[in-house]
Amino acid sequence: MHSNMLGASKLALLALFAMQFSTISLAHPALEQRAPPIVMGLAKTFGAIAATTLTSTGATVITGDCGTCPGTAITGFGPGMGVCTGSINAGNTAACNAEAACLTAYNNAAALVPTVTLATDLAGQTLVPGVYKFTTLNAILSATLTLNGASNPKGQFIFQIQTTFGTSATTSKVVLINGAQACNVYFIVGSSATIGAGSKMQGNILAHTSIAVNSGASNKGTFCALNGAITLIADALTSQPTCST
Repeated sequence: MHSNMLGASKLALLALFAMQFSTISLAHPALEQRAPPIVMGLAKTFGAIAATTLTSTGATVITGDCGTCPGTAITGFGPGMGVCTGSINAGNTAACNAEAACLTAYNNAAALVPTVTLATDLAGQTLVPGVYKFTTLNAILSATLTLNGASNPKGQFIFQIQTTFGTSATTSKVVLINGAQACNVYFIVGSSATIGAGSKMQGNILAHTSIAVNSGASNKGTFCALNGAITLIADALTSQPTCST
Protein backbone atom coordinates (compact mmCIF):
# COMPACT_ATOMS: atom_id res chain seq x y z
CA MET A 1 0.00 0.00 0.00
CA HIS A 2 2.80 2.40 0.95
CA SER A 3 4.54 1.66 -2.34
CA ASN A 4 1.37 2.31 -4.33
CA MET A 5 0.77 5.57 -2.50
CA LEU A 6 4.38 6.68 -3.15
CA GLY A 7 4.00 5.78 -6.82
CA ALA A 8 0.81 7.76 -7.09
CA SER A 9 2.42 10.72 -5.39
CA LYS A 10 5.33 10.65 -7.83
CA LEU A 11 2.95 10.46 -10.78
CA ALA A 12 1.03 13.42 -9.46
CA LEU A 13 4.21 15.41 -9.02
CA LEU A 14 5.42 14.49 -12.49
CA ALA A 15 2.11 15.50 -13.97
CA LEU A 16 2.27 18.81 -12.12
CA PHE A 17 5.80 19.48 -13.36
CA ALA A 18 4.80 18.47 -16.89
CA MET A 19 1.94 20.96 -16.84
CA GLN A 20 4.20 23.72 -15.50
CA PHE A 21 6.95 23.11 -18.04
CA SER A 22 4.39 22.83 -20.80
CA THR A 23 3.06 26.25 -19.87
CA ILE A 24 6.57 27.72 -19.76
CA SER A 25 7.40 26.17 -23.12
CA LEU A 26 4.32 27.65 -24.76
CA ALA A 27 4.88 31.06 -23.23
CA HIS A 28 8.60 31.23 -23.94
CA PRO A 29 9.52 29.03 -26.92
CA ALA A 30 12.82 30.87 -27.40
CA LEU A 31 14.06 29.73 -24.00
CA GLU A 32 13.46 26.11 -24.89
CA GLN A 33 15.54 26.32 -28.07
CA ARG A 34 18.42 28.49 -26.83
CA ALA A 35 21.66 26.59 -26.33
CA PRO A 36 23.81 27.47 -23.31
CA PRO A 37 26.29 30.22 -24.21
CA ILE A 38 29.90 29.32 -24.91
CA VAL A 39 32.15 30.63 -22.13
CA MET A 40 35.92 30.95 -21.80
CA GLY A 41 35.83 30.11 -18.11
CA LEU A 42 39.25 30.17 -16.47
CA ALA A 43 40.86 31.14 -19.79
CA LYS A 44 39.09 34.50 -19.99
CA THR A 45 41.88 36.39 -18.19
CA PHE A 46 44.49 35.12 -20.68
CA GLY A 47 45.57 37.03 -23.76
CA ALA A 48 47.44 33.95 -24.99
CA ILE A 49 47.60 30.35 -23.78
CA ALA A 50 49.45 27.63 -25.70
CA ALA A 51 49.93 23.90 -25.30
CA THR A 52 53.64 23.76 -26.13
CA THR A 53 55.47 27.10 -26.36
CA LEU A 54 54.66 30.81 -26.19
CA THR A 55 57.23 32.92 -28.01
CA SER A 56 57.42 36.67 -28.50
CA THR A 57 59.79 38.71 -30.63
CA GLY A 58 59.91 42.47 -30.12
CA ALA A 59 57.69 44.70 -28.02
CA THR A 60 54.62 42.51 -27.62
CA VAL A 61 52.17 43.66 -24.94
CA ILE A 62 49.70 41.16 -23.50
CA THR A 63 47.19 42.90 -21.25
CA GLY A 64 46.18 39.98 -19.10
CA ASP A 65 47.69 36.62 -18.25
CA CYS A 66 49.79 34.42 -20.53
CA GLY A 67 50.94 30.84 -20.30
CA THR A 68 51.59 27.32 -21.53
CA CYS A 69 50.39 23.86 -20.53
CA PRO A 70 51.57 21.13 -20.55
CA GLY A 71 54.63 22.82 -22.08
CA THR A 72 56.72 25.18 -19.97
CA ALA A 73 58.63 27.21 -22.57
CA ILE A 74 57.78 30.93 -22.53
CA THR A 75 60.33 33.22 -24.19
CA GLY A 76 60.61 36.86 -25.22
CA PHE A 77 59.08 38.45 -22.12
CA GLY A 78 61.04 40.57 -19.67
CA PRO A 79 63.04 43.80 -19.47
CA GLY A 80 63.56 45.24 -22.93
CA MET A 81 61.34 42.56 -24.46
CA GLY A 82 57.65 41.68 -24.43
CA VAL A 83 55.31 42.47 -21.54
CA CYS A 84 52.63 40.30 -19.96
CA THR A 85 50.80 42.58 -17.50
CA GLY A 86 49.16 39.70 -15.65
CA SER A 87 50.77 36.50 -14.47
CA ILE A 88 53.16 34.41 -16.57
CA ASN A 89 52.16 30.80 -16.11
CA ALA A 90 54.54 28.13 -17.39
CA GLY A 91 52.93 24.73 -17.00
CA ASN A 92 51.32 25.56 -13.67
CA THR A 93 47.80 24.94 -12.42
CA ALA A 94 46.44 28.25 -13.71
CA ALA A 95 47.78 27.57 -17.20
CA CYS A 96 46.49 24.01 -17.27
CA ASN A 97 43.05 25.14 -16.07
CA ALA A 98 43.01 27.74 -18.84
CA GLU A 99 43.94 25.16 -21.48
CA ALA A 100 41.19 22.87 -20.18
CA ALA A 101 38.68 25.74 -20.37
CA CYS A 102 39.76 26.44 -23.95
CA LEU A 103 39.24 22.80 -24.88
CA THR A 104 35.76 22.80 -23.35
CA ALA A 105 34.82 25.98 -25.21
CA TYR A 106 36.25 24.57 -28.45
CA ASN A 107 34.30 21.33 -28.18
CA ASN A 108 31.05 23.01 -27.16
CA ALA A 109 31.25 25.54 -29.99
CA ALA A 110 32.21 22.92 -32.56
CA ALA A 111 29.20 20.80 -31.57
CA LEU A 112 26.66 23.54 -32.30
CA VAL A 113 24.47 23.19 -35.38
CA PRO A 114 25.36 25.90 -37.95
CA THR A 115 22.61 28.32 -38.89
CA VAL A 116 24.24 29.95 -41.93
CA THR A 117 26.80 28.91 -44.55
CA LEU A 118 29.29 31.54 -45.73
CA ALA A 119 31.80 31.84 -48.55
CA THR A 120 35.50 31.43 -47.77
CA ASP A 121 36.27 35.13 -47.26
CA LEU A 122 34.52 36.97 -44.44
CA ALA A 123 35.47 40.37 -45.88
CA GLY A 124 32.63 42.79 -46.53
CA GLN A 125 30.10 40.86 -44.44
CA THR A 126 27.83 42.39 -41.79
CA LEU A 127 26.57 39.56 -39.60
CA VAL A 128 24.20 39.12 -36.67
CA PRO A 129 24.73 36.61 -33.85
CA GLY A 130 24.66 33.02 -35.05
CA VAL A 131 26.63 29.86 -35.76
CA TYR A 132 28.40 30.04 -39.11
CA LYS A 133 30.12 27.43 -41.26
CA PHE A 134 31.82 27.77 -44.65
CA THR A 135 31.47 26.37 -48.14
CA THR A 136 35.18 25.48 -48.05
CA LEU A 137 37.32 23.75 -45.46
CA ASN A 138 39.31 26.89 -44.71
CA ALA A 139 38.33 30.52 -44.08
CA ILE A 140 40.05 33.86 -44.54
CA LEU A 141 39.52 37.51 -43.69
CA SER A 142 40.99 39.87 -46.27
CA ALA A 143 39.24 43.12 -45.26
CA THR A 144 36.57 44.28 -42.77
CA LEU A 145 34.13 41.96 -41.03
CA THR A 146 31.34 43.79 -39.19
CA LEU A 147 29.48 42.06 -36.36
CA ASN A 148 26.17 43.67 -35.45
CA GLY A 149 24.71 43.20 -31.98
CA ALA A 150 21.51 45.18 -32.64
CA SER A 151 19.26 42.11 -32.44
CA ASN A 152 20.96 40.81 -29.28
CA PRO A 153 23.92 42.63 -27.66
CA LYS A 154 24.62 39.49 -25.63
CA GLY A 155 24.46 37.25 -28.69
CA GLN A 156 27.40 35.11 -29.80
CA PHE A 157 29.12 34.93 -33.16
CA ILE A 158 30.60 31.47 -33.71
CA PHE A 159 32.62 30.61 -36.81
CA GLN A 160 33.27 26.90 -37.36
CA ILE A 161 36.34 26.49 -39.58
CA GLN A 162 37.35 22.95 -40.48
CA THR A 163 41.02 23.55 -41.32
CA THR A 164 42.98 26.82 -41.45
CA PHE A 165 42.04 30.43 -40.76
CA GLY A 166 44.09 33.35 -41.99
CA THR A 167 43.91 37.12 -42.20
CA SER A 168 45.66 39.47 -44.58
CA ALA A 169 47.71 42.43 -43.44
CA THR A 170 46.42 45.84 -42.27
CA THR A 171 43.25 45.53 -44.34
CA SER A 172 41.92 42.75 -42.11
CA LYS A 173 39.86 43.81 -39.14
CA VAL A 174 36.80 42.91 -37.10
CA VAL A 175 34.45 45.79 -36.27
CA LEU A 176 31.80 45.48 -33.54
CA ILE A 177 28.66 47.62 -33.68
CA ASN A 178 25.43 48.04 -31.70
CA GLY A 179 26.67 46.42 -28.52
CA ALA A 180 28.39 43.34 -29.95
CA GLN A 181 31.16 42.15 -27.62
CA ALA A 182 34.58 40.76 -28.49
CA CYS A 183 34.22 38.18 -25.71
CA ASN A 184 31.25 36.68 -27.56
CA VAL A 185 33.11 36.14 -30.84
CA TYR A 186 34.61 32.68 -31.43
CA PHE A 187 36.74 31.47 -34.31
CA ILE A 188 36.88 27.68 -33.94
CA VAL A 189 39.81 26.59 -36.09
CA GLY A 190 40.25 22.92 -36.99
CA SER A 191 44.00 23.18 -37.52
CA SER A 192 46.05 26.40 -37.32
CA ALA A 193 45.49 30.16 -37.55
CA THR A 194 47.76 32.78 -39.10
CA ILE A 195 47.10 36.44 -38.30
CA GLY A 196 48.58 38.87 -40.82
CA ALA A 197 50.74 41.84 -39.94
CA GLY A 198 48.72 44.77 -38.66
CA SER A 199 45.41 42.87 -38.56
CA LYS A 200 42.96 44.18 -35.98
CA MET A 201 41.05 41.26 -34.54
CA GLN A 202 38.33 41.10 -31.90
CA GLY A 203 37.38 37.70 -30.59
CA ASN A 204 38.57 34.41 -29.17
CA ILE A 205 40.61 32.31 -31.59
CA LEU A 206 40.66 28.67 -30.50
CA ALA A 207 42.94 26.67 -32.78
CA HIS A 208 43.32 22.91 -32.63
CA THR A 209 47.03 23.21 -33.37
CA SER A 210 48.89 26.54 -33.43
CA ILE A 211 48.51 30.31 -33.87
CA ALA A 212 51.11 32.46 -35.64
CA VAL A 213 50.69 36.22 -35.30
CA ASN A 214 52.67 38.51 -37.56
CA SER A 215 54.09 41.93 -36.68
CA GLY A 216 51.90 44.67 -35.26
CA ALA A 217 48.63 42.74 -35.09
CA SER A 218 46.13 43.23 -32.26
CA ASN A 219 43.33 41.29 -30.65
CA LYS A 220 40.71 41.73 -27.95
CA GLY A 221 39.99 38.27 -26.62
CA THR A 222 41.97 35.08 -26.01
CA PHE A 223 44.30 33.20 -28.34
CA CYS A 224 44.25 29.48 -27.48
CA ALA A 225 46.50 26.91 -29.17
CA LEU A 226 45.22 23.54 -28.00
CA ASN A 227 48.04 21.29 -29.22
CA GLY A 228 50.80 23.58 -30.43
CA ALA A 229 52.55 26.91 -30.11
CA ILE A 230 51.67 30.60 -30.23
CA THR A 231 54.25 32.89 -31.84
CA LEU A 232 54.01 36.68 -31.54
CA ILE A 233 55.90 39.57 -33.12
CA ALA A 234 55.41 42.95 -31.44
CA ASP A 235 51.67 42.42 -31.10
CA ALA A 236 49.02 43.83 -28.74
CA LEU A 237 46.69 41.32 -27.10
CA THR A 238 44.03 42.30 -24.59
CA SER A 239 42.07 39.71 -22.63
CA GLN A 240 38.34 40.21 -22.03
CA PRO A 241 37.68 38.99 -18.48
CA THR A 242 34.24 40.62 -18.28
CA CYS A 243 31.50 39.41 -20.60
CA SER A 244 27.70 39.55 -20.80
CA THR A 245 26.14 36.45 -22.37
